[in-house]
This record gives sequence, C-alpha cells and structure tokens, in this order.
Amino acid sequence: MPVKVFAITHKTFVVPSNPVYIPLQVGRALAEDLGYVGDHTGDHISEKNKSYCELTGMYWIWKNIRTSDYVGICHYRRYPVNDNNVIMNEVEYEEILKEYDLITTKKLALNFSYYDGYAANHYRKDLDVTSDVIREKYPEYHDLFLKRVHQNHTYFGNIIITNKELFDRYSEWLFTILFEAERRIDLTDYDDYHKRVFGFISEFLLMIWVEYNQLKVYECKIGMTAEKTETTDLKEQLSVFFSEQRSTGCKKLFLRNIEKPSGCIDGSL
Repeated sequence: MPVKVFAITHKTFVVPSNPVYIPLQVGRALAEDLGYVGDHTGDHISEKNKSYCELTGMYWIWKNIRTSDYVGICHYRRYPVNDNNVIMNEVEYEEILKEYDLITTKKLALNFSYYDGYAANHYRKDLDVTSDVIREKYPEYHDLFLKRVHQNHTYFGNIIITNKELFDRYSEWLFTILFEAERRIDLTDYDDYHKRVFGFISEFLLMIWVEYNQLKVYECKIGMTAEKTETTDLKEQLSVFFSEQRSTGCKKLFLRNIEKPSGCIDGSL
C-alpha cells in the first residue's frame, strides 16, 4: 500500500525526514530549478501556476504518477498532523485509509457565507461563472453547490490524500470545471492576487465533490512548519523601522499591508 504525499512548493524548504513526503516544485516552467521534482514534465499545466496555484501539482500527479496506490498533496509549510501535533507518517496514513476514503483538512467555519466572503474579497462574477459551468457540465452537482455556497463551511488548502483512483476521478471532475471557467474568465486586468482565482475556488469545490459522492472523510488538523514568506518579510521590515525609531515609516508599512486583500480563504502556498 505505497503512499506518496507531494509537498507542494515554490521555494526551498526543510523537507520532512519521512520518505512518504516528496517535494514537488510547482510553476517550474516559469521558474528556476530548486532541485526538486518539477511539475513541468510529461502532461502538465505548469505554466498556469499563477492562476492555479498548487493545482498545477495536482494535475501533474493525476497525469503522470502511476506507481502508487495512494497519493496526495500538502504544502511545504502545511502538513496533516496527528493528535500529538506531529506530522503524520506513512504508517498512520495507511491505517486511516483502511477505514476512510479520503484525508483532508477540518472544515473551516466562516463568519459569513462562502459566497459573501468570496464576493467581499474577490470577483463575485468568477464564482457565478463557476456555478454556470457546474450547471452545464455536472448538473447533478448544481443544487448542492447552490446550497453550500450560501452556507459557511469550506475545506482549505487543497490538501487531499486518497487512493489513486479517487484522486484521478476528482481531478477529472475538478479540471473539467476549471478549464471551462478559465475560458470564460478574462484575467487580463487582474493583479497577481486575484489571478489565483482557480486555486481559491477549488478549495470549496473539494467539499462539494466529497459530499455529493458521500465519501467517508477523515478531517485532520493541519500543522504549520513555517510562516508565509510575505509575513517573514514584513516582520523584518518592521524590525528595521523599530530599531531606527522610524515610527511614521513603520505605521505606513503596517497600514499598507493590512489594506491588501486577505481573501476569505487563502489558496496560496
């Protein structure tokens, strides 16, 4: 029952010692080689990474990995952890997957509906386009989508570990929807944040697919091993201002960063 969990990354990081975790550099077609397996070989969409985020890695696994019974993705700084807050190992994955169909994150309980949160931080029309595509391509899912999009739960991070057959079925469903939505959404005037539209929306779609197919899901805690690069950079810049007692510059930098769109869900790495 071999398990391969690909740790999606766009930067160098400390790889967990357990061999179940394999670093996978996403967006490799657009970036320098970090020395990891890249998502730019075989059948791939690596060049779409700016709008698909970790999903270019998911697509690569779907199309190119054939030697593992169980596969999945996590992030270079986000990992499924056990009750002792230790990163899960292969034995733990195997035991869970004997009983459950799929491992993913615990659901987020938002303070607003997913639709309202998305509309407040992204372009609402993109979610509406996704709804239209589901109605046309997979009408059997549409009522559930409409119901859940106006409620307040979602998975996050596109973290999923499951058997390869289910992984492939989910990927085919997901990318059929997203590729059609991509044809209808003009990203020309989007900034880098809003271009990540397909990475954002896919987090919610995982919940729809799981629920519709009545899968038995193990929802686990996700441990963080590092901060986002942007957070680390901000702290370093603030530290300089503090050390130089430049309170005005510190205040301006802080306000400029909190005014950036945070998004109701973080689909970035």
